[in-house]
Amino acid sequence: MKIAELRNHPFLLLVLKDGESDGYFSPEFIAKLKQQLIDMSLRIASDNLSIIYADQIKKGCEIVLGISNLGLLDLCDNNANKAKEIIKTQGIVYCFRAGWAKYAQLKKVSPLFFERISISTYALAINDTADISLMHANLMKESYKSAKLLDVYKSIAANYSANKSVIEDDTVLSEDILEVELQRFLNTAIALLLIDSDKKVFTTSLYKVLKTYLISTEKDVLLEKLQTCIVKLTEQLSIPTRSYLQEVELLVFSEFKAIIKQQTDIATFIQEILELPIILLVELNDDFEGGYDFHADDEDDIAYLRPDEV
Repeated sequence: MKIAELRNHPFLLLVLKDGESDGYFSPEFIAKLKQQLIDMSLRIASDNLSIIYADQIKKGCEIVLGISNLGLLDLCDNNANKAKEIIKTQGIVYCFRAGWAKYAQLKKVSPLFFERISISTYALAINDTADISLMHANLMKESYKSAKLLDVYKSIAANYSANKSVIEDDTVLSEDILEVELQRFLNTAIALLLIDSDKKVFTTSLYKVLKTYLISTEKDVLLEKLQTCIVKLTEQLSIPTRSYLQEVELLVFSEFKAIIKQQTDIATFIQEILELPIILLVELNDDFEGGYDFHADDEDDIAYLRPDEV
C-alpha cells in the first residue's frame, strides 16, 4: 500500500482497508474489531460526552478513531506492514491504550494545561486527513511551556509575593491569571529597583518613597532609569527563567512604561500593577476590603462596624 497516495482517510482506516483487501484480516476478525471500536466509542461517549444524543455518540467514535490512530502510528513508526501485524497480533484495544498513554502525557507534564484540552481535540472523522501525531507533538510543546510558566511563577512568587500566592493545587489558577500575577511580581521588582531598594516586598514607607519619586521626577529620567532597572533585573535571573520571560514578553514592561509616559494619576494607576500587601492596600484606599474602588463601599464598611441597635 502506498500510503502517500491514499491520504484521504486516517492511517488506521487505510491499514484496515488494505489488510481486508489482501486477505490479511479475515471477515471474522474485522467484525470483531468493529464491535470493539463500537464498545470503546460508547464507553468514551458515556464517560466524557453523552449516549443520549446521536452526535455525541458519533463524536465518541471519532475520539476512539483518533486516539487509536495516534497509538498505532507511534507503535508502527508509520510502517503499514508493521501496523497490520500489530493490529492482528496485539489488537485494536492495544492501539487505543497506546494512544491514550500519549494523551495522558499532557497531564503528567502540566495538569494546568491538560485541563484546557478537551478529549474531543483528538477526534478524527473517517475522511479527516489531519496529522494527529503532529498535533499531539504541538500540544506537548505547549504543555511543557505551561509547566515552565508554573515553575517560573513559583520561583518569582517565592521572592516577590506580598500575600499568599504559592499554588498548592496546579489546577486552581488559569494560565492567564498566572501570567497577570507573574507580571505584577516583576513590576514590583522593577519598582523597588527604581527607588534603589534591596527589599522584595513593599512597606508603607517604601511605597511612599516610590510615589514621591514617580510624581517628582521627569518622565524621560524615569524611563531611562526604568530601562536600567530592567537590564539589572534581567541579569539577576537564571538563564532558563530569563529565556522564558523574554519569550513570553514579560520583561517588556509595556504597562509600567505607559503609566510613566501618560504622567496622569500615576499614584492611582501604579498600585494596580504592583504586588502590594493587603494591609498596605487598605491604607492606600482607606477601604477595609482593599482594591481601588473609589470608596464605593465605605458606608457599608462603616455600617458593618456599628453595633446593632437595641
